[in-house]
Amino acid sequence: MRLDDPPLDLADDGVMYLDPLTSLAAYPSFERCIVEMIPMLAGEGLHIAIGDVDGLREYVSERRSADPAHFGHLAGNACMQTIGRVTAQWAAEELSNCTFHVCGTFGGDEVIIAVSGISHGLFASKIHTLCRTIRGTAPRPCSFALGTLEDRSVTPDSAAEAYRRFVSMVDARLFQEKEDARREGGHLDGSVTDLGRVSLLDRDGAGHPARIGGAL
Repeated sequence: MRLDDPPLDLADDGVMYLDPLTSLAAYPSFERCIVEMIPMLAGEGLHIAIGDVDGLREYVSERRSADPAHFGHLAGNACMQTIGRVTAQWAAEELSNCTFHVCGTFGGDEVIIAVSGISHGLFASKIHTLCRTIRGTAPRPCSFALGTLEDRSVTPDSAAEAYRRFVSMVDARLFQEKEDARREGGHLDGSVTDLGRVSLLDRDGAGHPARIGGAL
């Protein structure tokens, strides 16, 4: 976050909570942070990327079969811990010159990244770097969808709705890609889907990412 900004009321006690498994921002804190910041961030270009682990269920089953000590979701937890560590290291190396960035958890096997102050193309390039690094480090790859908020004017009153709609668009496209791969008998394998610039006003377009993934 910006060093010259006042402290954010990220939780009831003003603390940005971290997920103990991944060491990334816990989702409630992540959401509140972006909702409070989006009226300012939108003017500079806000980018969101969501990543979901590919084939995690199959990996957990395989590990449980090979090693009875990996009961339940221990193997999945270890995978997410590695992805969290890799994401944090990537952010420290790749995002230090951005005016704003925060990386958080999003569901049990997803990460979510918000960045402002760089171009869409550069953000996409950095997400490709993260995707490759996870593939080379973690037990399972992680596929991402990313987009840039086209709307440059978001008021505080509309911030929560704007944030949730923007995130829903990116998330819906990622899961549509995953569903398409499952219908073909496989799963994604460390892919990156780029939505480009996303408009909150595009509610009825046939190619609308949120429409593809189902009604909001």
